[in-house]
Formats: sequence, structure tokens, C-alpha cells
Amino acid sequence: MTPSGTFRKTSNLPFELFVLACTALPILILVYWYPSLPDRIPEYLNLRGEVSTWGQKSIASVFRLPLMAIDLQALCLLTKYGVWQAAIANRDAETDKLSKLTFASLDWLRVFIAVKLGSSSLEAIVFSVERYPHLSVLTRAISWTSSLAGIVIALWYLFRLFKHEGKQKRVGVDSDGSTKSIAYFDRADPSWVSNNHRVNFGNRWTYVFLLCLTALPLLMFWPLLVN
Repeated sequence: MTPSGTFRKTSNLPFELFVLACTALPILILVYWYPSLPDRIPEYLNLRGEVSTWGQKSIASVFRLPLMAIDLQALCLLTKYGVWQAAIANRDAETDKLSKLTFASLDWLRVFIAVKLGSSSLEAIVFSVERYPHLSVLTRAISWTSSLAGIVIALWYLFRLFKHEGKQKRVGVDSDGSTKSIAYFDRADPSWVSNNHRVNFGNRWTYVFLLCLTALPLLMFWPLLVN
């Protein structure tokens, strides 16, 4: 997982297949269940696993969380791609170590997104399928376990990133190749996005990134917008 070679070398096939399976499997299950779902389905669950909000069955309400998972996966991959591009443009030992930590944290986030949102989508819908009442226990256990594991490991990676950031010596990163990334460094502009980094609209993937970023709150609050 070094910032050299091609972007494919920042990951491996078994990991990508695992994330793909965890993301796609809930969608396939929901597609299978969709015709038999009642007209009124759960949309939100409280901390006790009880239905707090009901809504009308529709493609948007049933597949909201899986679509959100796909959107977040795209954001993570585009962020990882941007970090890789920046690392390629500024090759040194410190950038190499920092990019490895960033890649690892983003990969873990992708696993958490796939497992958590997939299990949560099934946990809500399973209340509507009387043939499989025992599945609610399994989906709830997976959802809570992934939540706790996600919090613990996220805090661990944040600690490692901040620890390395504190030791890192500042080097010039406004080189000629730095503008190839989704976000680039500009000492003259301290505004967007943060730490003198701003969005690079010269990169075509920037538009996809912003589209996914805009879609996220719409998917998150869809039931509130349509009800």
C-alpha cells in the first residue's frame, strides 16, 4: 500500500470482493423481498430496535440505505484516489507513511459502511416480513457489533494519524504535480476547503465527488422530504 505504481496497488482483490459482497447482498435480498412487502414499511428504528417512523413502500424508501452505502463507497474511493494522486506528486518518507495510514482508515471505513448500512437496511425491512422473524435478532446483532467496532477502530486510526501529524516536519507540497489531485494545496488561498486546500475543478473526478457529496444528505433525509 505505497503511493507508487498504479492506484490498484493500494488495495487487493479479496478485500474489494468482500466490500462488494457486503454492499450488493442486502440489495439483492431487498429486490427479492420487495414484491411481498406491505404498503407500510419501517423507515427509522430507535436505539431499542423498535420502529419509530413508518412510511409508504417505494423504491426510494426501501433502498434508501443501500443507495446511501453506494454513495459513501464512491466518496471513500474518490477521497482515496485524491490522496493517492497527491502522494504520487509529493514522494517522500513522511508522505508515504501518512498515505498508508489514510488508505487503511478509508478501507476500514468502507467495510464499516457496507456492513453497518447493509444490516441496518435489512433490520428495518425484516419487521415487515413475517416469514423471517428470527432474522431481526441477527441483523440487530450485526448492526450493533459493526457500530461498536467502527467507533473503536475509527478512534484508533484517528489517534495514529494525529500522532504522526504531530511528528511530521512540514515540507513544501505546492509542487507542479499537486494540482492533479481532487483537492490541491494553495498557500495564497486560506479558505477552501481547509488548511489551504481547495477543490480542483480541473480534475474530472471532482465533479463526481461533489455529486456524491450532494446526494448524501438527500438520501439521508429522504423520508422527511417526501412525507
